[in-house]
Amino acid sequence: MHKVALWTAVLLLLFVCLPVTAQSAPISSGDEAALKAATKDLCHAQVAMLGESSTHGDGRTVAFKGALVERLIDQCGFDGVYFEASHYQFIHLNQVLRTGQAATTKDLLSAVGGLWEFDQEFQPLASFLLSKTQPGQVFLGGLDDQLGQYGQDYANIELISDLTKLLPQPERQECSVALHKRIYSDYTDAAPYAKSDRARLVACLSEINSAAAADKATVDEDMQDRQEMISAIQRWISRDFTSGADSIVNRDRSMFQDFEWLQDHEPKSHKVIVWAATVHLAKRADPTWGDHEGTNFGSFIHKSYGVNAISMGFSAITGSYRQGGRQIREMPIAPVDSVEVRALRGSDATASYVGSAQLTAMAAIPGAFFQHSYESLSWSTFLDGVVVFQSEHPPVDLRGKQ
Repeated sequence: MHKVALWTAVLLLLFVCLPVTAQSAPISSGDEAALKAATKDLCHAQVAMLGESSTHGDGRTVAFKGALVERLIDQCGFDGVYFEASHYQFIHLNQVLRTGQAATTKDLLSAVGGLWEFDQEFQPLASFLLSKTQPGQVFLGGLDDQLGQYGQDYANIELISDLTKLLPQPERQECSVALHKRIYSDYTDAAPYAKSDRARLVACLSEINSAAAADKATVDEDMQDRQEMISAIQRWISRDFTSGADSIVNRDRSMFQDFEWLQDHEPKSHKVIVWAATVHLAKRADPTWGDHEGTNFGSFIHKSYGVNAISMGFSAITGSYRQGGRQIREMPIAPVDSVEVRALRGSDATASYVGSAQLTAMAAIPGAFFQHSYESLSWSTFLDGVVVFQSEHPPVDLRGKQ
């Protein structure tokens, strides 16, 4: 190797191996008043739920939420952050940390998953959380029981081996194949996924549970982790072949069960931030969502925590957002009587925070806090506060910079 190239490689290696230092998310001066107001309102909560559009494609929102999370941890004593992300991948990350191994920013981002992993706006928060997680100041968790998310090697590959290794052959091979096929949806038109396939998965998970219970060599914490992952997979596949509404509601119910398990296993578990779509976190769900009666994750949280739980939504008057993979769409035109327009009317700020009392006074008016379309609702019955930006923009996709 050429000497210059060799030294370049060495310097690059040293740079990669340097300790992670937290860098605060950049926030414009026009957002500062809204950030302070949101921090003040959330500071007293036991569960602070930070929503976003169901498209998960709002870069301005991600940056603001990242800065808000940092302040809630540093100024208000929050010591847990749970994401709408892989329950399994985060359990594995916590196993790594529990055994004294060093985790990397890549490990944390992999657990967070593709909804935010590649967003440039999310990167400062990832570094910040890692700096707090390594010394045990902050506990992280995932609330999603679904498998098959992009780039999650543990949840998609290693998990199968971890769960089936206690089974005797040929059951181990059969269950490994069955789990792999379901995770990767590896079925054909000639032989599609059927109820008989799910029945085999149910039997496999039962066999794994029995084998794990009989294994005396497993550490108690590892045993609890394995049992929880099996339970989460059972909840995931139980929604197969159900109606869309039932599946939506039962997924939110499973998210709450994951939340409760994390609360029982978090070392401190004093004050928790939840980061997910607003349709999951609102005090009750969008009337067009799920069972049309408002059953969602947030409704379970508010029933359990009452006034100690706060749900926050985000929206913008103008701008654009990412839909799906990389499709960019324009924000809808905000009605003149909408929450968004009222929040920033006559203001030079780039963002405004609207608290519970203000939302209540607005009664039923248009807003776009669940998705990027306006609907007239009494927003105070869904959210305890909202942040409205003058303009939204899509996240900067780091994959496009490689």
